[in-house]
Amino acid sequence: MPETPLVVLCIKNKYQQMNPAMKQIADYIISNPNRVIYMGISELAAASSVSIASVTRFVKQAGYRNFKSFQLELAGSLTESIGPVSSDSPSSKITFEYGGASERDTTEEVCRKVFSSNQQMLSDTIKALDFSLVEIVSQRIIKARNVIFLGCGRSHITAESGRTRLYRLGIPSFCYSDVHEQIVAATMCDKQDVVIGISNYGRTASVVNCLKLARERGAFTVGITSAEGSPLAQAAEYLFLTAYNYANLEYRGRDHSYEPACENITQIVLLDCIYMNVALHMDKNCLDRFYETVRELEKERI
Repeated sequence: MPETPLVVLCIKNKYQQMNPAMKQIADYIISNPNRVIYMGISELAAASSVSIASVTRFVKQAGYRNFKSFQLELAGSLTESIGPVSSDSPSSKITFEYGGASERDTTEEVCRKVFSSNQQMLSDTIKALDFSLVEIVSQRIIKARNVIFLGCGRSHITAESGRTRLYRLGIPSFCYSDVHEQIVAATMCDKQDVVIGISNYGRTASVVNCLKLARERGAFTVGITSAEGSPLAQAAEYLFLTAYNYANLEYRGRDHSYEPACENITQIVLLDCIYMNVALHMDKNCLDRFYETVRELEKERI
């Protein structure tokens, strides 16, 4: 399984906030990174069907001084990866998509593609993970009065996973998916609390608005999303960016649908990293309580 170049990961995280011209440039770079490092700016503009000015704006928005500095960074990123990233063109016959699997595949092929997609998302996420931020968030969780998770839909499953983990350590943890409960929880929190908002694409209104409200109340706020620059990313004081299945975005629209699931797997694993870091930093009394619950739960097994 080839690693995704770090520069390409950064482009993917910004993708959903780009305008159509920027997305055309991003699509070409993501599909052809090895070609782009040898192209002139006019060649990339022509290949992406945009103007040279659009390419200039693209590299500046990506955080680079000019096109040449972007190319050098991309080239360096490619040397660290196992191989080039490729993206197959979607077929007009595909109506449902997850991890590259389609109706044309055998059962074995579907399973292998789904597993491979999840493995790729995990690999991409750990490559860009800010370990110092994991430590900062872990320490605040240990000291928190309450840890509050906000998430809707599939993100609620992720949030509930995080709540269950911390609760087993004796940390007062709560998870809300109902909009009214989210508002009440955000209103009642203060600087002693940690509030974690989770949204795959960072646009779930209730999660974003309640994270803003919690931050206004002085809470320590953390966002977990796949979209850099999204409303959730802007609302949170601290941010974790996880990888997502870029290929699935090609199937968004009236004629094609997709199933975003890989994002949740990476976010659950990220929360497990925080959980383990918290557990290893807690005092002996907390761990004794954890093992006591383990012994009691064993009695429920048949």
